[in-house]
Amino acid sequence: MNIPDIKDPFDRYIAFLVERDAIYWKKSGGAPRPWTEDRILQDYRFTEVYRERDRTSLHYQKIIRNYYGQNDAWILPATVLYRWFNRIETCEHFFQQPDFDNHSVFERYIQGLDINRLLFCLNKIPPPHVTGAFIINGMPGNEKGIGVIKYFHNWCIKKDWENVWKSWLLEQPPTLEEMYDWIREDAQGLGPFMAAQIVADLKYLSFMQHVDDWWTWAAPGPGSMKGLNAVLGRDLDAKWNPVEWLERIQELRLAENEQLVPLGLGPFHAQDTQNHCCEMSKYTKTMLGIGRPRQKYP
Repeated sequence: MNIPDIKDPFDRYIAFLVERDAIYWKKSGGAPRPWTEDRILQDYRFTEVYRERDRTSLHYQKIIRNYYGQNDAWILPATVLYRWFNRIETCEHFFQQPDFDNHSVFERYIQGLDINRLLFCLNKIPPPHVTGAFIINGMPGNEKGIGVIKYFHNWCIKKDWENVWKSWLLEQPPTLEEMYDWIREDAQGLGPFMAAQIVADLKYLSFMQHVDDWWTWAAPGPGSMKGLNAVLGRDLDAKWNPVEWLERIQELRLAENEQLVPLGLGPFHAQDTQNHCCEMSKYTKTMLGIGRPRQKYP
């Protein structure tokens, strides 16, 4: 399949999703490279069409969401810490290296909010400490990993996360938008993209499964705005206001589900569609010779 030869932008987008899913099944089945005839997809790594199926998301699910159980308040700061680094090798040390009484570094930190526990652990981890897949913010004037820990520590001591969690669990779960706004409120260094990633993890907890905007909420970001432009045949740098962007994401979500569900893909929620647009932005810029994804196959 030569995706760049497809003239219609929406048809090209659908073909891009179908081909990425086909690559996943070939890779997971042990097929040798190349898994596709598309030269861009041969060379560069793109995330899975299902965010929950991505390698890092699967690791997160194993060591945090499935480990602590659906109702444990520690899932909240653990998810924030995990996504702020978003690197499997680093998070293995924070969450999977028990001490003498079987507590992890993260658990020891939460029990006393002693930042030195995290800093001492980080010092033993070979760099790089944070993901290279997207931009991570750390406190200025510090090495990136140390800066992330300081930002995370400030988040933990400023946010009344235990009582907020109890109110979500026992009284009324928040909508995704309300959760996103609370996570970001007075959260220095935690940008909109990262906050939305945290929501995308926590929305799968059982008490969140039926909130009103589970299928329809997403937060715009530079990549998803450019990608939506690409799908709609607009200039990549055309501007969006957030309300109009979300309306068009809803339209795209419904249109892609109409095309893909009969093929066994989906149904996708709005955060999936937002992620699809981010990846479409990378693909389109590579196709046009004006950019490329950060990660390349060896």
